[in-house]
Amino acid sequence: MTDHEITIVDVTESEKGVRKIPMSYRSVTGRAQASGETVPYESTLERDFAYLADFDDEVDTIISQPLCIRYRVNNGRLRRYTVDFLLKFRPQDGLRRRRPGLYEIKYREELRDRWGELEFGFRAARQLCRSRGWSFRVVTERQIRGPYLENVLFLRGFRTYDDNAGLGIRLLETLEELQVTTPAILLAAAFQDLENRAMAVGVMWRLLTMGYIGANLAFPLNMASEIWFEEVLNDDSDAA
Repeated sequence: MTDHEITIVDVTESEKGVRKIPMSYRSVTGRAQASGETVPYESTLERDFAYLADFDDEVDTIISQPLCIRYRVNNGRLRRYTVDFLLKFRPQDGLRRRRPGLYEIKYREELRDRWGELEFGFRAARQLCRSRGWSFRVVTERQIRGPYLENVLFLRGFRTYDDNAGLGIRLLETLEELQVTTPAILLAAAFQDLENRAMAVGVMWRLLTMGYIGANLAFPLNMASEIWFEEVLNDDSDAA
């Protein structure tokens, strides 16, 4: 750690983002559907981070390019640093609400190659977060990419899956009896006829995204994965 003094001059912030991400021919840019809105990104790694944040039940708000810090190093020239994301969290029953966090998304190779250039902006962000009681974290592909992301990308498509036939109730009743099983065994135990069994596959994955069915998403999810019945307090959710 260097002994350079970081002085924050001012901070510009907006829930709509302080800058628009331009189209680029050198990297993938776009907008990801997350938190009920479209979240801008300027790399596939940022896009994947937004998908992970969107899948996290504790995340309430995802803001891209939320603020720009103007700062000086040792009273030198004025510098600017725009953070990639701000996450705000919702309270959980019986748990302390997680503090808001600023997140910088970078590939490990870019961190190594540009550390001398990036370090001071990161230190300014940490200084700002300490003053606000927030957190700051640099996240790389090591934390983002892997089986958990693959599972999230798979399950995202089932969050609004229709259950017009009411198959979810039968699945949960059967799983409560079995307690711990696999998707294949659950479907076979719940439905004798192949048509309902096939229709129930998407419903089962939807129930998993809703928290009624538990699974370890750190490992690849398939029909032989271990799943279990989750005791969920009554709320406004509808499992049927």
